[in-house]
Amino acid sequence: MEIKLLGPLKPDPQIPEWLRSDPLKIPFFDDLKLCIILESPEESDVKDIESAISSFLRLGPDDRLAISKYVYANYQKMTELVDEEDIGCRIISEDEVWEHVHPSEIFISRRARRDKAIYVSITAECDWEPEHGLQIVYRKGSELTRVSDQDSHLTHTDAYDLPEEQDQIVS
Repeated sequence: MEIKLLGPLKPDPQIPEWLRSDPLKIPFFDDLKLCIILESPEESDVKDIESAISSFLRLGPDDRLAISKYVYANYQKMTELVDEEDIGCRIISEDEVWEHVHPSEIFISRRARRDKAIYVSITAECDWEPEHGLQIVYRKGSELTRVSDQDSHLTHTDAYDLPEEQDQIVS
């Protein structure tokens, strides 16, 4: 399978049905190089995958900063659940939150139900949640749909089997 913008793809060492790119510069993270992983892509998905990747790669640092309030809300949610000394960091405002986020990989997958669109899911380690990390999900590469711990769900409604009208970004 060939996907424009990604270069040569190789089977993922752990899951051969997935395809992995070499590290690419990601404008969203100030050109940090990350691998992009396609989760069990079908030939019929190529056009939608290319469109989602193209949209995502147009997002830059300003787009990242624009979602700081959601990432900070994820941090605040954790501080409500865990004692302050167990958090591992203290973040005073949403302006500081990205100092504590460490992106690791980007996953591309088709949602199995409802809209069945292609979603781009960024996985990251974060200082406030070392066990489950952070996931930031974009529908079609450009519409923020979810900020949560890494649970592989693309939407809040998928994670909790809720009606679509109950979807929310931070979960």
